[in-house]
Amino acid sequence: MLLTSMLPTGMVHQASFCFLIITFSGILHAIYRRLAQIALSRARGCQTARSKAPVKDPFLGIDFVYDAFFRKPKDRYLESTHHAFKSLGTTYVVNRWSLDLVYTCDSRNIKHMLASGFDDFALPHLRVSAMETLLGRGIFTLDGSSWHQARSVLKPRFAKLDKDALISTMEQHFQAMLHLVPNDGSPVDLQSLYFRLAMDFASQFLMGNSTCMLGHQAERQIKAQQFVDDYMTCSTEVVKRLGFGPLQHLRVNLRAIRARRRVFQYVDDFIDESLKRKHSKTMDDLNDVLTELAAVTADRKVLRDQVLHLLVASRDTTASVLSNLFFMLARNPLIYKRLREAVLAVAGTTAPTATQLKKMEYAGWCVNEFQLRCINLRWLMSSYEALRLHPVIPTNAREARQDTTIPYGGGADGNSPLFVRKGVVVMYNLYAMHRDERVFGRDPEAFVPERWKDLRPGWAYLPFSGGPRICMGREQQRRTQSGHMQETLTLYRAPRADGGTIRGCEDGADV
Repeated sequence: MLLTSMLPTGMVHQASFCFLIITFSGILHAIYRRLAQIALSRARGCQTARSKAPVKDPFLGIDFVYDAFFRKPKDRYLESTHHAFKSLGTTYVVNRWSLDLVYTCDSRNIKHMLASGFDDFALPHLRVSAMETLLGRGIFTLDGSSWHQARSVLKPRFAKLDKDALISTMEQHFQAMLHLVPNDGSPVDLQSLYFRLAMDFASQFLMGNSTCMLGHQAERQIKAQQFVDDYMTCSTEVVKRLGFGPLQHLRVNLRAIRARRRVFQYVDDFIDESLKRKHSKTMDDLNDVLTELAAVTADRKVLRDQVLHLLVASRDTTASVLSNLFFMLARNPLIYKRLREAVLAVAGTTAPTATQLKKMEYAGWCVNEFQLRCINLRWLMSSYEALRLHPVIPTNAREARQDTTIPYGGGADGNSPLFVRKGVVVMYNLYAMHRDERVFGRDPEAFVPERWKDLRPGWAYLPFSGGPRICMGREQQRRTQSGHMQETLTLYRAPRADGGTIRGCEDGADV
């Protein structure tokens, strides 16, 4: 017997009426939203996308996902994205019933998302979910007012740090690294050493206590190694969860969960120390981010989450920049020779002063990241050219928080605005953008520091991102890396390259 036959006729009619009202309201809302989208699109002069990626499966786009992540070799993924832009144009869309995506390497679109149209775009919710699960709710997952508040707290903390003391700290860890470099000319895995160096420096810079990965304190090193291993387990799991997309919550990794618990405990121990000395006189003598943050909040979770997120940026950026730079220099001995001569001519074998660093113009073309005027070429080690070829974050994304547009990608010539619906993710590709021949000249795959002599790429070069979310620690990165690079150039006449290409070198940046 049907359930409806057991109910009074009036109740059945009421239920049917409510169902019709809800359905009709939903239809009206969908129509209204679509009309609003059409009106916005027309008002801003939008046209349909110039290029669409060929997708055989219009529902889930499984063929596109498979081709992007499985069919192509993993060490050629970035190259494949670059080739896609060459064939489809600087902006193209992937239309699927389940989810539309926009891909762009057009600097004008990227500038709009990161700066002029900043309020229209948010961090992709899938990225936020993946990171927060394992690394907490820090600066790289916050958005809106929460992000503004966190940024307003963190930025002045960075400004208060003693810059000379940071360089001195980096020097101490660099000396420890030198003890692990063989003197017989045998190859050394610099990438491995640089990640250990970066972890030691970043942990001291952020938490006031070094992990001592380069040291000889056995007990402390064992504990630190466990922390690093657990941290890497969590970071790797974040990437894997992102690969699962909207199904990431179905992925359960007990090993990563246990690693997260140990990572939190390791950082919490340092937080407890900072909170204990919060009102002590010794606090004035300390020079780390955690101490500065502890002065404005006692919330242990906030402190832990922010430190872990900053650790991701500090460690990975420093190690990647130095590894990529020396990888390129080892394969370009003439450039290394010129760079070394420039350093020796200005500073000799002693640490350079700020005035001397300004004079190192050739060194600036090789390694300074952000400011292009000669007077601002003060930081030797951030590598214009190395980071152009191998940006630390080669691809990134933003999600439309409301119906909006990007200025280019529509129309037959791609010069008209393109409508972006609420919830659509726009993937932007710095790896491809940094290889634009119209900006960087011929042979953009080559390592040519001289190209920076008169180059003013503006938003076409974003090693530290741009707009309100630009990297807060970029100045600290430049200063510490410049001191390291200057001393390396004075100590070693020339590196020798081993390991093939940077993508095929399985053992890291061997030199």
